[in-house]
Amino acid sequence: MARSSIISHPLSRRQVLKGGAALGIGSAAAMGLTPAWANPWGRSNVYAQGVEEGPEVSLAIRRESLPIDGQEAQPITINGTSPGPLIRLKEGQDAVLRVTNLLDESTSIHWHGLILPPEMDGVPGVSFAGIAPGETFTYRFPVRQNGTYWYHSHSGLQEQLGHAGPLIIDAAEREPIRYDREHVLLLTDWTFEEPMSVFRNLKTMEGYYNFQERTIADFFADVREKGFSQTAEMRGMWAQMRMSSRDIADVTGSTYTYLLNGHSPQENWNALFKAGERVRLRVINGSAMSYFDVRIPGLKMTVVAADGQPVQPVPVDEFRIGVAETYDVLVSPEDDRAYTIFAEAMDRSGYARATLAPREGMQAEIPKRRQIADRGMEAMGAHGMGGMDHSNMAGMDHSGMSNMSGMDHSSMAGMDHSGMSNMQGMDHSTMGGMAAEQAKIGANGLLLAGEAQPGSRYNQAGIGIDPDERRVLVYRDLKAFTPWPDRREPGRELELHLTGNMERYMWSFDGKKFSEVTGPIHFEKDERLRLILINDTMMEHPIHLHGMWMELENGQGELIPRKHTLNVKPGERVSALITADAEGSWAFHCHLLYHMDAGMFRVVQVS
Repeated sequence: MARSSIISHPLSRRQVLKGGAALGIGSAAAMGLTPAWANPWGRSNVYAQGVEEGPEVSLAIRRESLPIDGQEAQPITINGTSPGPLIRLKEGQDAVLRVTNLLDESTSIHWHGLILPPEMDGVPGVSFAGIAPGETFTYRFPVRQNGTYWYHSHSGLQEQLGHAGPLIIDAAEREPIRYDREHVLLLTDWTFEEPMSVFRNLKTMEGYYNFQERTIADFFADVREKGFSQTAEMRGMWAQMRMSSRDIADVTGSTYTYLLNGHSPQENWNALFKAGERVRLRVINGSAMSYFDVRIPGLKMTVVAADGQPVQPVPVDEFRIGVAETYDVLVSPEDDRAYTIFAEAMDRSGYARATLAPREGMQAEIPKRRQIADRGMEAMGAHGMGGMDHSNMAGMDHSGMSNMSGMDHSSMAGMDHSGMSNMQGMDHSTMGGMAAEQAKIGANGLLLAGEAQPGSRYNQAGIGIDPDERRVLVYRDLKAFTPWPDRREPGRELELHLTGNMERYMWSFDGKKFSEVTGPIHFEKDERLRLILINDTMMEHPIHLHGMWMELENGQGELIPRKHTLNVKPGERVSALITADAEGSWAFHCHLLYHMDAGMFRVVQVS
């Protein structure tokens, strides 16, 4: 880390006050007003307000009192507001971001999804020491991309305290997307508990925040639908794993208030439009632990970017956004009426909402909330064979499985069945697809670049989504706008298992917490490799790699999409291609905050 980037002397009270004025955090901001960027009119060709425009930006971080959902709270603020200010940079600039720490503990800012030097990435203990109390650190880096991103603390559990904000990078050249107005929609989850208390509760009792457990009535309903034997078997399997089929989210609406641009559902933040305009909504999931299902009843959305990168347009009615992901969508409201922007928590324990309307103060009907879903057998794909549905097991190596009589293998095309010497009773009617699967293997014996991994479920949105109810975005839909420059086949594969113990609340890669590993994961400089992620747990995990893009192999060939965060569903196997062109040390982790803190974190060394 360059010493010139940091002011190491502590600040006096007089210097703090003087610095606060210089940083633009006078009395109005200090009172905890709503972020000015979240103004109802958003940004149009002639109207912009409340934005920290680059290339030079100054930020001050402190903890102070301000109301959240009508209650007094103590969030971490950035320039006097929580969420922090919208930072707007431009592709081709050299950004200079001065961050002053007015907390009584160390802090940091990670610029999520940005490609930059490792010492500017903002992860304490990796390539950066953190920002001590009273110090100012200057982040300097060239801006080499455009799109919708965000920033947040990477120190302890500060992100849960509101230490986050949106980051928009305008393109150096005209984008292919045409629109008249834009709104930034930042989704967060807020708790009035201290984050360390939440963490202790999770470690104390599995399901501490889950108040939607199954009841006797649910049991009898299952018996009527599935029969006693199957119902009892399922209940027994969940009991054996010491989990509930309704463990959808670790932290729920029982403690969380879901916010949109810092506003609770009751506060009904308004995003305004003029009839006939095409409106770009930049949706950011800046929450600590919550997945959201986003829809605008009465309006079709067209997805045009994912994780800041343009994709070919996909018309949808709803999309699921994992923690740390971003999606840009276009909407074209023609009628003089209000529309509800509805972001329902994946576990159905609450929601965030706002209103898209032609005039302030309007509101539309709030959709009826859906019932919590139960995890099914698809979530047990990595947990054992007994009683499982094997319909998605194409491509697995079953060598040595010598006695599997009675199983239905009707959809196991492409499997290696060597050594399966006693499989009488099997249905091999659709195994003719093996030749087609074999054609996807390259000369080096690896799957060809861009082909979907066997065991992936890119055509499924995830638990609790009924694909027959409305058109929902799935990963299979994402197709890059243009091919990426590096078209090399991968030279090697690196396989990592996502592992955990819900009862003890321990999360890890390959069964080892970060505190138990002895060294980094090594990437060769400039190599082309395939990263395979296998989720052995019963929870979704948004996996984030710093410093480099992951090209999601979703079956779109040379148009596979670039992402900085990949959602991996329970029991799923996904893969991404990586060009290891970023020399240095980089964080690699689950972006569920408490999972990362519990050990689901590694360092990648590129050299």
